Amino acid sequence: MSYTFEKTNSYTGVLHFELAAEAIEEEARKAYFADRAKYPIPGFRRGKAPRKVIEQYFGDVFTDKAVDELMNSSFKQALDEGAPNPVTQPAAKNLKMNDDGSATFDIEYQVLPDVELGDYMGLTVDVNEETLTDDAVENEIQRTITRNTRYVPVTDRPVKMDDRVRLDYAGTMDGVAFEGGSQENATLDIGSGHFIPGFEEGLVGMSVDEEKDLELTFPEQYKKDLAGKPVVFHVKIHEITEPEVPELNDEFVADISEFSTVDDYRADVRKKLQDEIDKRNEEARMDAVTGAAIDNAKVEISPELLNSEVESLLQEYDMNMRRQGMSLDDYLKASGMNRQVFVDLQVKPTARMQLTSRLVLDAIIEKEQVECTDEMYEEQLEKAAKSYGMTADALKKALNGSNNENIRHDAKITAVVKKMVDSATFHVVTEEEKAAEEAEEKAETEETTENNENGQE
Repeated sequence: MSYTFEKTNSYTGVLHFELAAEAIEEEARKAYFADRAKYPIPGFRRGKAPRKVIEQYFGDVFTDKAVDELMNSSFKQALDEGAPNPVTQPAAKNLKMNDDGSATFDIEYQVLPDVELGDYMGLTVDVNEETLTDDAVENEIQRTITRNTRYVPVTDRPVKMDDRVRLDYAGTMDGVAFEGGSQENATLDIGSGHFIPGFEEGLVGMSVDEEKDLELTFPEQYKKDLAGKPVVFHVKIHEITEPEVPELNDEFVADISEFSTVDDYRADVRKKLQDEIDKRNEEARMDAVTGAAIDNAKVEISPELLNSEVESLLQEYDMNMRRQGMSLDDYLKASGMNRQVFVDLQVKPTARMQLTSRLVLDAIIEKEQVECTDEMYEEQLEKAAKSYGMTADALKKALNGSNNENIRHDAKITAVVKKMVDSATFHVVTEEEKAAEEAEEKAETEETTENNENGQE
C-alpha cells in the first residue's frame, strides 16, 4: 500500500491510496477461507466449493471484501504514520479496480484548518486593569462585620427598615392563588429589595401577630404571566429581629482572625485583596495578548467544524442547567428567549472564538517549538488540582493518558502566552475609555438583537 495526502482547500484533504495486486489477492484468499461456508453451491458440500465456482455464482465477493478491509486498514495505517487526523466523518471515493489486479481509491475528509499567523510577539495592546482603593478595603471589612452580625428579637416596637422578620404571606390574583406566591415562616430583611416594590415597605409599622393585605402591582419587567398585573398579598408577622452590629476594635479582630489589632487585620485584608487583583490583572494581560494574536491571524473554519463545536457547547450548557434542576430548553423558555437567537447571538460566537483560540495558540506553540518540561507539568497539575479542590497527587492518580496530555498541552499554552505577555507593551484603559467602549458595545448589541427579532417575525 502506498498513499499521498493532498490539501484541496484550507480545511479539506484527500488521501490518495494505491493497493498492490498481491496485497488484494492475499486478502481475498483469506476472505475465501473465512467465508466460503456462507455460499451454498449445488453439487458441493457447504464450504467445499472452489473459489472460482463460488465467484461464478456470486461475483467477486472475496475481492470486494478484501478491498473493503484494505481500505479501512490503509486509512488507519496512514493516520498512524502521521497523516492529518479527520475532524469530520471520512468518505471513501473514486474506487477503481485496474486490469492488473491493483486498485486505487481516495478518502476525503476535513482536517483542522490552516492558520496564517500574524504578529503575536512584541505587541502593543489595550488592557483593562483594576486598582485597589481604600474604599474596597473598607467594604471588605464591612462585609466581614455583616457576616458576624447577629439578629436579636424585638418585642417592644413595630417593624422598621433594616429589621429581619419572619412572616407568612399568601398572594392572590383576582382571588386565586398562583404558583410561587405563598410561603409560611419566610425570613425577609426589610430594605433588601428581594420582593416586588411596595411589599417590604408595606410591612414597616406592623407588629408581631398583626395581619393585613398588601395591594400591589407586579413590575412590567417580570415573568410574562405576572408582569404588570395587580396582586394582593395577605401577610402575618410572627417575629421581628434587629441587627446587633459588632464594633470594629481589637477585641473583635482577635475573635475573628489571627491578628490582635485592627491595623494588622486591615493590612492583611489589603494584601489579600491586592493579591487577588494582581492575579486578575495578570489574566487580563494574558487575555489581551491572546485576543490580539487571534485578531492578527487568519483562520477559515468550516461550517461543519463550527456546528460540531456549537453542538458540544449546547450539550455542555444543558448538562450545567440540569445540575440546577432544569434543561436548557426549560431555561430558554423561562427566560423568554428564542433558541435560534440564543445560538446565533451567544453560542456560535463563543464556539468560533474557542475554536480560533485553540487553533492559533497551537500554531504559535508549534512555531515557537514549545515543549512541556517536568516542572511545567507539575505547575499546571497543581493549578488544575486546586481548581478541582484536590491535591496534585490525588489528581495525578485519577488522570488517564489523554487527560495527562491535556495537562501538558495546557502547560505549553501557559508558557507561550506568558512569553507573549513578557514581550508586549500594555496601554491601561482609563475609566473614560471604558465607559465609551461599553456604550458602543451596548448599542451594537441592541441593534443586533432588534435585527434578529425582526427577522423572526
